[in-house]
Amino acid sequence: MISKTSVFTTITPLPASITREAVIATYHNHIEMIELNPLVIERFKCKPPSYATPEEFHAIWYTIKDKISYLPGGLASGSVSYHGCFHDLPEGLQTHVYAPLGLDIKAKWSVGGSLPGEPRQTAELGLGIPKEGLYLREDVKMKCNVMMINFVKKTFKEAHSKLVDRLVEKTHLLEAKAANERLGAPSPSLTQPSPAMFPGSPVPHPWT
Repeated sequence: MISKTSVFTTITPLPASITREAVIATYHNHIEMIELNPLVIERFKCKPPSYATPEEFHAIWYTIKDKISYLPGGLASGSVSYHGCFHDLPEGLQTHVYAPLGLDIKAKWSVGGSLPGEPRQTAELGLGIPKEGLYLREDVKMKCNVMMINFVKKTFKEAHSKLVDRLVEKTHLLEAKAANERLGAPSPSLTQPSPAMFPGSPVPHPWT
């Protein structure tokens, strides 16, 4: 089976009200990150699989099940299970998904940029990084069957766009809750996402 590798980065500017600490706290809540993904219908922590590398053996592993659509409009659907490992970093999160049919996805989530009063960072060119404020950054390395790579990549990006929107909204609610607690005011509702939410399409994602 001939494989192809695709490497890409996604940048999402953050509202001024969201702090770096709040985003990293969400990254480090693995269940939260998994359930923010619009494809996931089931997940549970598991032991490292036999193929885990020596480094990844000591990471935190999950078995994840995604809903999948074989035809447009949900005319034919099913599910797929796979393993994913999560490794917390001071500035974010690393994930590695081992999915069926040789799909291998490594991702790194981080927070970039600077707030007022902080030193300006030198931004990489060509990524659409905002000149001011904080932003989410997701760096992805995807390896897949050459015949499926375009479809898998498109599905992955669509699912993660929804994941990021939900992540930003959830982080905003957490910030508002913390601010209200400091002021002694009622907090906004923090409803949990449906379990049927993780990167979506007929193909899984990492976080990841």
